[in-house]
Amino acid sequence: MKREFLLSIFLLFVVVYSTAQKSVALHSDGTTTIFGGDAPLIDAYDASITGDTLYVSGGNFVAPTTIDKGLVIIGAGYDTDSTAVTGKTYIYSSTINSGRIVIGSNASNLYMEGMQFQGGLVKSDADINGFTLIRLKIANLYFTNTGIVPTNASVIQCDILGDFHIQGVTYSVISNCILRGRILESNSNVFKNNVITYESGFGTLSNCDANTFMNNIFTTTNLLSDGNCSYNNFQYNIFAHPSPSLQTGATDLNNYKEVDMATVFVDMVASDFHLLPDASVTYLGDDGTEVGLYGGLLPFKEGAVPINPHVSFKSIQTTTDSNGVLNISFTVNAQQN
Repeated sequence: MKREFLLSIFLLFVVVYSTAQKSVALHSDGTTTIFGGDAPLIDAYDASITGDTLYVSGGNFVAPTTIDKGLVIIGAGYDTDSTAVTGKTYIYSSTINSGRIVIGSNASNLYMEGMQFQGGLVKSDADINGFTLIRLKIANLYFTNTGIVPTNASVIQCDILGDFHIQGVTYSVISNCILRGRILESNSNVFKNNVITYESGFGTLSNCDANTFMNNIFTTTNLLSDGNCSYNNFQYNIFAHPSPSLQTGATDLNNYKEVDMATVFVDMVASDFHLLPDASVTYLGDDGTEVGLYGGLLPFKEGAVPINPHVSFKSIQTTTDSNGVLNISFTVNAQQN
């Protein structure tokens, strides 16, 4: 399997760099197929079945309006610095659903990593389980369900620019993420080692019940909760507010309050959420590591580089040699996580 994985990635590199075209490699049942053209992601998706893997090169890709299969979809990354050679993988959809991509009812075990979404992801009454979002940059999440069902999802090391609305997503872990909008309709989930930067007066948390918030950094000095939250567990969090509104039945244990964010982050304005040296040893979480993005079991990975082999250098000659050979060289770094 590892050999087939590396072959898929290598073939994708060769197609992209030799043709200067965006491409998608579909790995299915031991066979790799490369898709190019105007809509390679849609074409690869249409040809795939649940359990397949799609490797998406750097470039702008129109996506299916609905993802309704349990696929593994891995891009080249979204961070500008770490994708200087490959280009970032940028995914966009049609204007329906405000540009969001719909997650369908058959997408249990969906895994997506290393991409930026122009819009967000939307799920409405689709009872899926076990999905993973990792190292994605997303406009927002808008998940709704009429009933609460076990979900067991993971949202890890993502940068979510807007609201995090996850009604019907339960027993899930949101870890080492940058959450820039409100957290809405969360029930029975765990939020660990996140930086939560929403600053308006509407309440960072709304209709959130029975969640655990641990080792996070809440930067707001405005209202934390809008009053519709209950029985949440807060431990080892940094709060800028001197007396955050934790609301009915909350557990308040070992939290750090009225903390000046200028003494915490290297450069919050530039979204450099590394802790300053003093802060990294002062504000410790439940496991003894620093609170925020770079602590815990899953520290935020520099450059948000996805798990597939990362191209850090390329050299392509502009002409062939005397034997008609075009010399191409790559530096490809294996990733451990």
